[in-house]
Amino acid sequence: MPNLSLWIWVVPALLFFWAIGAYNRLVRLRAGARRAFAVLDEQLVRQIVWVQGCLPESMRGGAQTGPAELQDEVTAAWALLHAASDQFAAALAHARADLADVPTMAGLVLAHEAMRTAWAGALAGAVAPDAVPSADRLQARWLRLLHQSLPLRAAFNEAAQAYNQAIAQFPASFIARLAGFKPAGTVTRLAEPR
Repeated sequence: MPNLSLWIWVVPALLFFWAIGAYNRLVRLRAGARRAFAVLDEQLVRQIVWVQGCLPESMRGGAQTGPAELQDEVTAAWALLHAASDQFAAALAHARADLADVPTMAGLVLAHEAMRTAWAGALAGAVAPDAVPSADRLQARWLRLLHQSLPLRAAFNEAAQAYNQAIAQFPASFIARLAGFKPAGTVTRLAEPR
């Protein structure tokens, strides 16, 4: 009987310590995904700041032309870029607040794509061929910013996938459900240069 008494104490103790270890692993993986996103977030903020810095003086600092004031395609292209950069900034703030919301992360990718499309439109139609800096130099700087974010995006996606795999594996998935761990969204197409 003494062996049975020993097993009655040892098995629950082992399960308890295993559960604590599994929970701590999930917390570390989630924190790793958040750290990786924080680094990516910093680079994406640089893109927003740079794009908004390229806007004409009349559109900086919240001053925008109204729809009735759009008199030409050039002003419309810059206004579209301004709106797209504001939309991306809002999507980034929303993603920063909740990495575990997959639709939010998908919205971030779509908002970035809208800003990239607006950038291409503004650059093509709004920058005069003899402007300083030239459209080619602006595009080169934009592509450099996009390329700088690629390894950061890959690092975040890897961290998010490792976390998602950990919360899906049995028996850790049981602890993940009990503790309220939700899968993190990824940003697979974010910032791909064209």
